[in-house]
Parts: sequence; C-alpha cells; structure tokens
Amino acid sequence: MSRLNEAIPAKFAIICLTLLIGSGCATMNHTQSGAAVGTGLGAVTGAIVGAGSGHAEGGALIGAAAGALAGGLVGNAEDAREERDAAIAQAAYAQQMQQAMSNVDVIQMSQSGISDDVIISSMNSQGGRFDLSPQGIINLKNSGVSDRVIISMQRFDHVAPPPVTTIIREPSPRVIIAEPAPSLYFSFGHHRPFHRHHHW
Repeated sequence: MSRLNEAIPAKFAIICLTLLIGSGCATMNHTQSGAAVGTGLGAVTGAIVGAGSGHAEGGALIGAAAGALAGGLVGNAEDAREERDAAIAQAAYAQQMQQAMSNVDVIQMSQSGISDDVIISSMNSQGGRFDLSPQGIINLKNSGVSDRVIISMQRFDHVAPPPVTTIIREPSPRVIIAEPAPSLYFSFGHHRPFHRHHHW
C-alpha cells in the first residue's frame, strides 16, 4: 500500500513536467507563459511536499494555483515593460519625424544664403522627409538649391521607424489537473464458518 502512495506524487510530477514543457509556446505572451510555467512548477512542488503528509493530490492543486498566480504576475510585469519600451521608442520616432527637414526648409535655408555644408550638416542631425520626385527636384533647382545639397537630400530621404513590438494580451490558458483514480483497498481476514442447520 505504501508503494502505491509513493507512486502518486511521481505520476503527478511526470504529468506536470509534461505540461511545463508543452507550455513554452512561442505564441504566448509573458503573462500566459509565466502562468503556465508557474502552474507546472507549483504542481510538482506541491505534490512532492504534500506526499510527506499523504496529501499529494491536494498539494499539487494548491501548488498549481499558487504557481499560476505568481507566474502570471511576473509575466504581466514583463509585458508591461515591453509595452513601455515600445511606447518610448514610438514617441521618440514621432518627435524625430516632427524635427525632420522638408523641401521647404532646404529652400528657405538656401535662399537665406546658408552654405551647403551647414544645410547638409542640419540634414545629418535632423534627418529629412523630402519630396524627391522629378517635379520636386525641379522645384528645388528652380529655388536655388545646389546639386550638392540635392544629392545629399537623396541620401537622407527618410527617418528609419523604430521596430514595432506587438503585445497580444489574451486570457491565460486554463490548466486542469486530473486527480488520479481512487486507490483500491483489499482486506483479508479470518471469518468464522457459517453453519446452516437443516430440519428434516
């Protein structure tokens, strides 16, 4: 009988470790994967600890619930950090786009007598959003912009956008731990023989 009880936490550990390995899905966000991993680790730990008092099943269930909660909180913090970093990068990109030079800026600087070196240096530091279509180049040339500046404009024709980070928030997967079948007990004892009296 003791061997059967000792085998229960081992079975739970195998089942939970299988769930733990399968939980590392690339499509999960940090909250989901953290909850899944926490559930697996919590169930294994709870089953082992509970086995010492003969409550492996209850220990596994309590450990799984606690592990899912802790793992979900840790994963949620990581998701929040990624969202914050993405928002900061997007805000910096938007600010850079607002500061980027345009055709009008280059024309005004050229007509104000600013040297080509200064105009090109400004494009290097601020970037540019230029109209370099055939008509746009004609307008630049007619407005007094030098060929050297126009060639430099072609090199700084865009501001590279930041990498887009998409955070997909979905409900954490439900983890169901099936309890093992109840143990069978066999009782062997001595019974007094039963005599039936026949009346003739």
